This record gives sequence, structure tokens and C-alpha cells, in this order.
Amino acid sequence: MVAGIRQSPAAPTRMVESEGILRMLLLVLALAMPLATLAYLKIQSTRLSYAMSDIKDRIHKEEELQRKLMLERSRYQREEEVQVYAQKVGLQPRKQGHLIQRVFTPEDQRLAKLRPVSSDGF
Repeated sequence: MVAGIRQSPAAPTRMVESEGILRMLLLVLALAMPLATLAYLKIQSTRLSYAMSDIKDRIHKEEELQRKLMLERSRYQREEEVQVYAQKVGLQPRKQGHLIQRVFTPEDQRLAKLRPVSSDGF
């Protein structure tokens, strides 16, 4: 009987200890869940900001390309307008891109290329 009395108090003590450990684990879990959620949201926010940065870079590059294409198109249109005007007026393009009148003969053009233009104006 003495052995039975000793076993009775030992069993409830173990249940109380395990219940305390279980409560501590639940408390730790209850505190850890919001922190884990906060950390997860911070990580997602960081990933989203990196993705947005990449998208902004792509948009900037595409806008720059669009500007370059528009500039090239306007240059091409201007060159075509100059060409049409030159043909109407009777000018002929040279290699350097200058326009000279057709009344000059090829011999005149050759002489003009050989003689340098003086900066004095004479």
C-alpha cells in the first residue's frame, strides 16, 4: 500500500509538468506566428520591390529606344523632304551631302574638289 501512495502523487506531478510544457510551447507558438508572418510579408515586399525595379528599368529602356526611333524617323522624313526640294529646284547631291547646282559640269566639280576653299573669302 505504501507503494500505491507513492505512485499516486508522482503521476499527477508528471501531468502537471507536461501540461506546463505544453502551455509554454503554445505560448511560444502564439508569439512566433505573428513574427513569422511579419518576416514573410517583409520578404515578399522586398521581392516585389526588386521586381518593380526591374520593370521600371525595362520601361525606361523601351522609352529610350522609342525616343531614338522617333528621332531617326524625323531625320529620315527631313532628309526625304530635303531630297524632294532639291529635285524640284534642280540641285544634285554630292558625296559629302552638300547640294550643288546641275549647271556645274563634272569637270567643274573635279576642279572644285582639287582646289581648297580659302578662309579669307577671296
